[in-house]
Amino acid sequence: MSRLTRHPIVVLGVIIFVTVLGLVVFRLSTGAKPDPRKGRTITVGTTTPTRGAVDLRLSYTADITPNQTVQIFSRVDGYIAKLHVDKGDFVKANQLLIEIDHTDYVHAVNQAKANLAAARAKVTQQRASVHNAKLTLDRMNALIRDQFVSQQDLDTAQVNYDAAIALMESLEAQVKQMEVALQQAETNLAYSYIRAPFAGYVAERNLDPGAYVTGSTASTSTMSRGILSLHEIATVRTMIEVVEKDVPLIKIGQPAEVRAEAYPDRVFHGTVTRVVQALNRNTRTMTVEVDLPNPDLALKGGMFARVEVIVGQHADAIQIPLDAVTRLEELQYVYVVQGSKAHRITVELGARNGNRIEITKGLAGDEEVIVSGKDLVHEDTPVQAQPLEDVNRQSLTRQS
Repeated sequence: MSRLTRHPIVVLGVIIFVTVLGLVVFRLSTGAKPDPRKGRTITVGTTTPTRGAVDLRLSYTADITPNQTVQIFSRVDGYIAKLHVDKGDFVKANQLLIEIDHTDYVHAVNQAKANLAAARAKVTQQRASVHNAKLTLDRMNALIRDQFVSQQDLDTAQVNYDAAIALMESLEAQVKQMEVALQQAETNLAYSYIRAPFAGYVAERNLDPGAYVTGSTASTSTMSRGILSLHEIATVRTMIEVVEKDVPLIKIGQPAEVRAEAYPDRVFHGTVTRVVQALNRNTRTMTVEVDLPNPDLALKGGMFARVEVIVGQHADAIQIPLDAVTRLEELQYVYVVQGSKAHRITVELGARNGNRIEITKGLAGDEEVIVSGKDLVHEDTPVQAQPLEDVNRQSLTRQS
């Protein structure tokens, strides 16, 4: 008996496997559906490139800072007697902000005035003594001609007169010292009334009434926190860091557009006002300041902003919608309609102008560029071109 007849189950299994395999191959070869896009015409929305001036922009991110920021310190020692303002208050230039307890400074002024009055009285008294010594000296000069007095008496009168003059000069110097002391006392008294150096808003209040402050803090530290922090935001500024290759493009007076995260639909216009003529050795960047008028005080210190500096302009630039461009790694290309078929063209991009982009290489400017439906086509796909506006209008009609 053969081996096949001894194992009928194995034979049956082989026959079933071969039959199933044949059915699968037949099904795949006869029932596969063709690519629905092959041979089918795709309706696409197209537009013709436009020509016009496009701004050359350098984009940066930066923080918005007040035009002026100052920490308010006391120039004299003492306890805070009164705070006239608080966080968020608007203050005018020279407005009274803080009073330091000035009892001791008032006493010092009164004492200086009394000392000055006493010194002036001594000068008046000594002036009388000088006058008397002068009369005596003149009398001696008259009498000595008739030898009614001795030469010693004349010398004594001269010495007395010279001494009186010297004493009066000393007392007058003391008067000047007392005047300076009075001015210092009055200055210290004035310093006990702390006033705003400029108009702005109180951003911080770090101390309360009763806290002790010292004048030495203001003179020894630029990083200490003051009693108050004052910000002037009628004009604000941003500091951008320009990379080395773009340094030649930046110049004072160039316009800039600033967009803040807090106002995504609003554009603020500023100007490049200062350029630091040196690069940071660590980052190889140069600091540039952009100032922005802020009449409605919408911009606050510490806001995050995106800054675009307009450094030039390309005239008669070819521009297409940004949505028409397809990016594949480092390659950018667009589809255009040629002979009712899609044709792919590699392009080079230039400056961006809102939702449009400059094409520096690849297009002549008279092509029908596919915008709507570009993801449905490939090279030589049959297409039916319609103006982009009509396609968008039909789409809105279907959605409604």
